[in-house]
Amino acid sequence: MNNKDIKREYLLKGITAFLVIAACVLFAFIVFKIDVIWGYVKKIIVVLNPVIFGLVIAYLVNPMVKFFEKYISKITLYKAKNPEKARRVCEILSVILAILLFAVIIVGIFLMVIPQLITSISGFINSFPEKLDAISDWGKKILKENDKLQGLFTRVLDYEKNWLKNDLSGFVNGIAGNLASGVWSAVNFLKNFGLGLIFAIYLLFSKDKLINQTKKMMYAIFSDKTVGRILSWLSRSHKVFSGFINGKLLDSLIIGALCFIGTTILGIPYSLLVSVIVGVTNIIPVFGPYIGGVPSAILVTIANPIKGLYFGIFVILLQMLDGNFIGPKILGNKTGLSNFWVMFAIVVGGGLFGVIGMLVGVPAFAVIYYAFALFINYRLQSKNKSTLSEDYSREALAGAENEVENEYA
Repeated sequence: MNNKDIKREYLLKGITAFLVIAACVLFAFIVFKIDVIWGYVKKIIVVLNPVIFGLVIAYLVNPMVKFFEKYISKITLYKAKNPEKARRVCEILSVILAILLFAVIIVGIFLMVIPQLITSISGFINSFPEKLDAISDWGKKILKENDKLQGLFTRVLDYEKNWLKNDLSGFVNGIAGNLASGVWSAVNFLKNFGLGLIFAIYLLFSKDKLINQTKKMMYAIFSDKTVGRILSWLSRSHKVFSGFINGKLLDSLIIGALCFIGTTILGIPYSLLVSVIVGVTNIIPVFGPYIGGVPSAILVTIANPIKGLYFGIFVILLQMLDGNFIGPKILGNKTGLSNFWVMFAIVVGGGLFGVIGMLVGVPAFAVIYYAFALFINYRLQSKNKSTLSEDYSREALAGAENEVENEYA
């Protein structure tokens, strides 16, 4: 080894040592300043909210754009003298129609839910004293043979009535303050949503160009083989995300519609409101039916206890139908995750990012799981080992483990 090679070896060792030390210092800084760093991250997220909204809207609207392009292209490209111009017209019309359809769906949901919600809340407040008296009479009849329980029941009701007369004003003031804060949050949401919608329109119009520029940059930085792997992983990620999200939206729409039909036939109070709640919360895997079903059942029970019982039984049957037939038919096994990992993804996603995390956690973890599986299989193949999990069971490895034990015996 000549002096030049020795100097290069020492230089590489020095650079490696420096990078290791720098990484350790950076890690220590992140650990001790995690609150400060997370505060800056939150500020950045707040600033980027319109962009995030735009990306989400564009991702949700893109399937509609493709749907319209499929049929509009047959008209615009039919005997077109200028195919490029016809293709551009097809793209513009498809984006406009998709955005309009998306806006109609959002506005339609709000027009259905908000008036029903206001009517339900006002009706509940107006009828609450009457319902309380009815519950009091019912409880006294049931407990008339037990003076102690009847006395306890009466004291509880008296406490509730006194609270309504004396302490309700303070409670209402607190709600008013929360409503004021909620109105400001709603204004910010609408502002971000509006800017995000504009950003999504620009993104949909220039998506092909942006995709081509991204690929160009990737081929400039990485090898062709690495780019192929990245594009394959991104394609898989898109299939998992789009398949799961679109499938869940369709499944929830069907469940909401069936719930509305069933509750209307049964004469359930607040049928539209509880159907929307059940349908929307059904988007969340596993826990969604309980998140929406329990408060809806309580709301119906307060209005009519017998109807509340009917509603509870109906929702249980509806969720059994969804879990055993409708959901599997629509979703299949889009994520490729076992039930354990689905629960893990929901718990972790919900703990970190709330309701949105519970929804996105499953497909996000599926993508991470798939990438990790690719890495593990690649490492095993490089060692000429099997990539099947069954080949690593206790029985399959019994011979190898015995050889190791005999070697060190």
